[in-house]
Amino acid sequence: MKLLINYIPFQVLLGVLLGILYSVQNIYVICVLPLVALIMMFLLHRYVMSKNFSHQLFFSLIVFFGMSVSWFSQTIKNDLQSKNHYVNFLGKEVYSKITLVKQLTTTNAYHRFYASVNAVNDILTTGKILIEIPVKTSKKSELEVGDILFCKSGFKKINPPPSPYDFDYKAYLARQHIYAKIKLEENYVKIGEDTSWLISLQKLRNSVNTSLEKSGLSPNTIGLMKAMLLGDKNGVTDEMLASFTNAGVVHIIAISGMHVGVLYLMLLYTFGFLKRFKYGNYVYVMVVILCLWSFAIFSGLSSSVIRSVTMFSFFTLTKLKRGKRLVLEAIITSMLILLLYDASYLFNVGFQLSYSAVISIVVFYPLLSKWIKVNNKIGQYFIDVLVVSVIAQLGVLPFALYYFHQVPMQFLFANFFAVSLLPIVLYGGIVVLFKLLLFPKYHFLEKVYDVFITYYLEVVQYFSSFSNWILKDVSFSEMEILYYYVFLFCVWYVADDFKLKRIRNSFFLIITCQLILLFNTYKEKEVSELLIYNSIDPNMITVRHHNTIKIFARDSLTAKDSVVLKANQLKNKIQEFKYADDEVFTFKNNTYIIINKNKPYHLLKQKDLILIIAENPKINFERLITSLKPKQVIITSSNYKNNQLKWKSTCKKLQVPFYCVSELGSFTKN
Repeated sequence: MKLLINYIPFQVLLGVLLGILYSVQNIYVICVLPLVALIMMFLLHRYVMSKNFSHQLFFSLIVFFGMSVSWFSQTIKNDLQSKNHYVNFLGKEVYSKITLVKQLTTTNAYHRFYASVNAVNDILTTGKILIEIPVKTSKKSELEVGDILFCKSGFKKINPPPSPYDFDYKAYLARQHIYAKIKLEENYVKIGEDTSWLISLQKLRNSVNTSLEKSGLSPNTIGLMKAMLLGDKNGVTDEMLASFTNAGVVHIIAISGMHVGVLYLMLLYTFGFLKRFKYGNYVYVMVVILCLWSFAIFSGLSSSVIRSVTMFSFFTLTKLKRGKRLVLEAIITSMLILLLYDASYLFNVGFQLSYSAVISIVVFYPLLSKWIKVNNKIGQYFIDVLVVSVIAQLGVLPFALYYFHQVPMQFLFANFFAVSLLPIVLYGGIVVLFKLLLFPKYHFLEKVYDVFITYYLEVVQYFSSFSNWILKDVSFSEMEILYYYVFLFCVWYVADDFKLKRIRNSFFLIITCQLILLFNTYKEKEVSELLIYNSIDPNMITVRHHNTIKIFARDSLTAKDSVVLKANQLKNKIQEFKYADDEVFTFKNNTYIIINKNKPYHLLKQKDLILIIAENPKINFERLITSLKPKQVIITSSNYKNNQLKWKSTCKKLQVPFYCVSELGSFTKN
């Protein structure tokens, strides 16, 4: 533990994490702070540390330096500060020149791409954008990554989520530095192709995809190979995805740390002979790292692959270090590099799952492996797979519950099967892929591999059929995630060195967390929240008191209502729904009236109301505002766009505060 705290990259990493969580926008402060921290550390080391002065101040300065560097990195990566960014043309009908750079998974409604914006109205611009092409549009078949398009279309904002508790696709895209979208139908023309090396590589991957599709392999085998080797999940059917998800092995069908780890072990074994030569260790390490990054480039340089390859590159580099090494050294250093490169990685689900799993394995496996030993190598292999699977699942459990709200209880058996055979699936896929590219005429090897994968998928499907074993609709909060990892730390802290002092410290830490949890639970009982959802159908207005939700303008709950309320129900552990057909209600000393019918609302005598306009009521809006003089007007998403624009204009003219849900997102009042 002391070795970890004294490890300087760990101290800098603490500062970087704090810098991401508590960001600073002032550019002058950001530029000056790192220099101040460096000068103070130099002075302390030169004139004070040599006099046995406490290390605590030096530790604090290093953490502060990490925060400053993080702020500086975030400022540099903030492309919205560029005067040439396309966001300056939001909401305008423009002519733009764009280059398709990445194809995304097709949805039921749209084919999707990421594109770079090269020019707008003949003005050079920068930035990435989301491209949506309706599935019904026949012209999509002409488009490929690398195509340069000239189109006439306005940049549209990404829609905000229905509620604060739903997945925020707008925030997700913002972390990818994408802030708007373009919808293409017949309003574009292809004017050229990009010839950069990344686009050429993408076209090579497309040709490999074509070779796979012509190979005669079954569609499921092709889909699995494309997902695991090329990072292309378009071939994964909904049935296959559901079976892997319900079996608890969905991480198998996306390139992740597990796949890179298997490849890493294979490379260590394959090139181990290089260590026999002079300077062989250096050549060995460089060859392994080169192969890892070659795989990352060929698979499309997705964030998950970059993250995993960076981590295992540092694992490889630690083999050059002699003497005592910190177990978490490679993990801490790779995490530090990634977060300095892009701070948004911290909020990436894959980043959180990957590092929590790897840290759990690195920390707990050495402890458990001492107790579980067999003389048979094959038996030891399967025992190791089982132990690693359990440790990894325990490491990612709180994040899995927080994001996905379910745990397949058969995951232990499914992971034991799927992970044990993963080297064969992965190695076999690589061999078959190279064989198809070099000798496409002979099909014996492909048939053998296809049969193996078919049975592999059938077993996964069998595990997924145990629907009663899937623990669903589990709620987990951010604080509960923190308490869970505190508990895991205490378990490791005591198991690593079983002493009375450590038991006492761990017991005190757990009791403290329990008291904080009880206090937060008590405070939650006093929470009330008004929420107007950003949803067109159904229009939803709710008031929450602790674990009860009251739904207005309803006398029952429909299937659509249940879908809209699901995230809120899970997040806040809702146990009861109530209904009210009232159009008028009071919340926090304010009176709200829902205007959704053709009634003479202007005859109401009460003033200072907050009006909720919903479902396109046929009213004289200007007369209504003039007579009632409302405190605020809330325009819900259930109204037609032209009505929203007309009512917004009226509110501006009469100087009445308004809130448009479709533009600003759900309306929340606590």
